[in-house]
Amino acid sequence: MNTRVRPATSNDALHVAAFVDIAGHGIDLENWIRSSGDDHAVLEAARRAASADLNSPYHFSKAHLIEVDGIVAGGLVGELLTEHDHYAAEISPALMPLVTLETRLVGYWSILAIAVYFEFRGRGLAMQLLSHAGELAGAAGAEGLCLVVEDTNLSAIFVYERLGFVIADRLPWVAYGGRSGPREWVMMKRDF
Repeated sequence: MNTRVRPATSNDALHVAAFVDIAGHGIDLENWIRSSGDDHAVLEAARRAASADLNSPYHFSKAHLIEVDGIVAGGLVGELLTEHDHYAAEISPALMPLVTLETRLVGYWSILAIAVYFEFRGRGLAMQLLSHAGELAGAAGAEGLCLVVEDTNLSAIFVYERLGFVIADRLPWVAYGGRSGPREWVMMKRDF
């Protein structure tokens, strides 16, 4: 199995949107539906969200993809948090606590999304992406890494804790799209 992590390009915008959707369990879907317009092309709206607005937190320029034997298998989206990170003024109530946590640790490199397609799971690709995120954070002069996870995603929390992440903050989880279950968004960080 040959793997390679590379920066995403504009041609990868749909993959980037897919990884955002997988990582967020569909939380951005409502926004994509709303912005799909009269033609109801939700995937096109998702692609635009990952390619059109350079200031978008999920713009392809903030993404890196992992390939297995030349096939895109997973990806991560992240950036160094600065005082000037202000995202769309119109944020849904479900997204507000998530975005609030994602922007609290100024000076950290925030992993906004990390995911692997189902058929590629169990091969250590997420660990490779987390390692790559650490390299990007170090190159950016970050104080550490941070990410947000649902409190019910115990397997992910276990992996992050094993890698040295600790819980830094929490905010209530707000239901969306008929989903229920989680109680909190959990901000985790790992200092360098």
